[in-house]
Amino acid sequence: MKKTIKILASFLLVLGMTSCEKDNYDAPDATLQGQIFDNEGNPFQTANGQGSMAIRIVEESYANGDPDVTVTPQNLNMRQDGSYINTKLFAGTYSVIPYQGAFYEDVEAAKVQLNSGSSTKVDFTVTPYLTLEWVKAPYIDEDGYLKASFKFKRNAKDGMTMPAPNECCMWISRTQYCGTEGDGNYTPGLRKITADEEGQEIELSSKIPIKYSMKYWVRIGANVNDTYKKYNFTDILTIDVKVK
Repeated sequence: MKKTIKILASFLLVLGMTSCEKDNYDAPDATLQGQIFDNEGNPFQTANGQGSMAIRIVEESYANGDPDVTVTPQNLNMRQDGSYINTKLFAGTYSVIPYQGAFYEDVEAAKVQLNSGSSTKVDFTVTPYLTLEWVKAPYIDEDGYLKASFKFKRNAKDGMTMPAPNECCMWISRTQYCGTEGDGNYTPGLRKITADEEGQEIELSSKIPIKYSMKYWVRIGANVNDTYKKYNFTDILTIDVKVK
């Protein structure tokens, strides 16, 4: 019995030492950040998180050239102004590319070396399917509805099929996070758009009159009939509403 206990204790000690050895890695502290620009050099407007696109990274150095080692890609979140940052990555060589967004998928991946304790900046330029422009900034009409208008332009890309316009929406939010997120009481439903409406003013209205005096964040997005149906956006405007 004593012999059995002694063997078991030795086994647990070895197991504990092995476990400590495997977990004895430095905490991830390499930073990857950057900005997505559109084809006109402006910040590419996106939804917060991964609602309209992501940055996909693959740590190529993890496999160390072994074809039998499978490396799982990671998707990094976006900010609403088209920037991104992640400060908790392991040092190594990565492939980085904009992923599943409302733009033509001819963007080349960048290969970058991330170093422990250092920050690496990687920017990309994409050609969006649609470019949106405010016509009338958000305003309150005489009946208390929040309204705004915009127009869109379709962007062509040599050698690639131009997808047809699909839908648009105006998101109304009580916080700064606006873009595929909005106050469900006020944000209207989706509106169909067609190629014939390119360059024309399109007016959108809140679902019901605005009830509360406060600041609102407003943004318009439109998508095309592609695989992902992600949105191209205007920037975000604010309006201070005083309800009578």
